[in-house]
Amino acid sequence: MEYFTAEKVNELLKMDETIRSIEKFYLDDNSGDIVMPDRMHIEDGGNTSLLMPSYFGDYYATKLVGVAPKNTELNKPTIHGLMVLYSRQTMEPLFMCDAVPITALRTGALGGLGMKYLAKENASSLGIIGAGTQGWSHLQSACAVRPIETVKVYNRSQDKLENFIKEARESFPNLHIEKASLKELVLTSDIIVTTTTSETPVLPELDASSYKGKLIAGVGSFRPSMQEIPDHVLSEADEVYVDAPSAFRESGDMIRAKELGVDPDQTLSLKDIIERKHQPQHPEDQSIIFKSVGAAIFDLVVTKALYEKLDTRG
Repeated sequence: MEYFTAEKVNELLKMDETIRSIEKFYLDDNSGDIVMPDRMHIEDGGNTSLLMPSYFGDYYATKLVGVAPKNTELNKPTIHGLMVLYSRQTMEPLFMCDAVPITALRTGALGGLGMKYLAKENASSLGIIGAGTQGWSHLQSACAVRPIETVKVYNRSQDKLENFIKEARESFPNLHIEKASLKELVLTSDIIVTTTTSETPVLPELDASSYKGKLIAGVGSFRPSMQEIPDHVLSEADEVYVDAPSAFRESGDMIRAKELGVDPDQTLSLKDIIERKHQPQHPEDQSIIFKSVGAAIFDLVVTKALYEKLDTRG
């Protein structure tokens, strides 16, 4: 069985296709056909191993991922892993690839769907906090669903920031892309994406009015100890959404939001949003949060789309 590298995956499957595959999954959803146990977390100091199995339709998939946040200090990616797709009936392996692009594509697509349904339609400015893989995937997804014209980027490592901006300008020549302080990024962006694994909030303490008319897509924190969005933004948000209810167990942002009064039972998930075609009534006047933690089923859906695309090509 051939192994597909990250470069090959990115060559074959584009962000707009990924967004459509997840949206179609929800619109065609047969929930009785899905088996998705909670992902297994194994903590090893600051590192985390994640085992994520799922079943849907004719397929079974597993993703094994290692997350090492301090890899940024070594100029290495923080995430490594393998994605394997199997026949659900026979359990034979069908397809294997690098899990990093699958994770990036599905996470970017989830954030992109949040932007498509929740951000104001004329949103043209994007702010990205964190110049890593997820920052890049959300640059792709934002451009796929909104008329983005300007992009502000913040990152602690200046070398990584400069490289990100250089590559982004080459890949998106029609965009105006520049680095910015956190305050400038928030004040000038219609959509703000946080992609860090920080244990302390990365958004600045600004007046509540500074966050009006903006969508905050929080995609970085996936452990209870991680919180990217500060308490005052969580408590003063007009609307809060999640990609999956598990966000209230897994992410420090949503655990804290619950403590501050956000009711999980009244919080729409991405499934609810897409099935109901839900959109905020006045996004231009509201501060809106969409928190994404991901789930194994999304990895399966994306890998399935890639595998079936290859199968169609023969």
